[in-house]
Amino acid sequence: MGKLLLTTILLIFLSVVSLCHAQQTDLVIDEKPAPKLINPIQTHLRVYWHENFTGPNPTSVVIAEAPSTNSSATQFGRTYTFDNPLTLDPVSTVDVVGRAQGLYAFTSKEEMAFTLTLNVLFTEEKYNGSTILVYGRVNVDNTVKEIPIVGGSGVFKYATGYSSVQRTSFDPATFNNVIKYDLFVNHY
Repeated sequence: MGKLLLTTILLIFLSVVSLCHAQQTDLVIDEKPAPKLINPIQTHLRVYWHENFTGPNPTSVVIAEAPSTNSSATQFGRTYTFDNPLTLDPVSTVDVVGRAQGLYAFTSKEEMAFTLTLNVLFTEEKYNGSTILVYGRVNVDNTVKEIPIVGGSGVFKYATGYSSVQRTSFDPATFNNVIKYDLFVNHY
């Protein structure tokens, strides 16, 4: 009886292992050397991000904060999500060429700095549907901020580079602002 039980357990165990192994190999559909990417293109794009915290249709909202955030000089723990229009003009929001969508969270206890995750989604012309992913640390006190470009889609596949960011206008009563984004994108 003991041998039969041991044999049965062993058969069940081997069946489960082989089933798991079969499912795991189905995960890989194809494997080959990555293409050698040659002739990169560097595109310099300039857009203006229009951020609105007030009124009936804000484009940036607080989604989380720590109990201690209001007593923090650096807003540590406050997290925003945003869907800001991008234009070619720092004044008008009429001609929207894309959206700035993502999150930023104040992540420093010592200085006004946040971590930004930004998807730049283009909605016009040849870039329609293409995205650029900007991700990095932003020190609010720096006049010009540089943030890495870490990816992209559509026209901007395999994107790398950096964005140079500078505020062009700010309303201290509402915190609404306009920010100039110069995007230096290497892509193929």
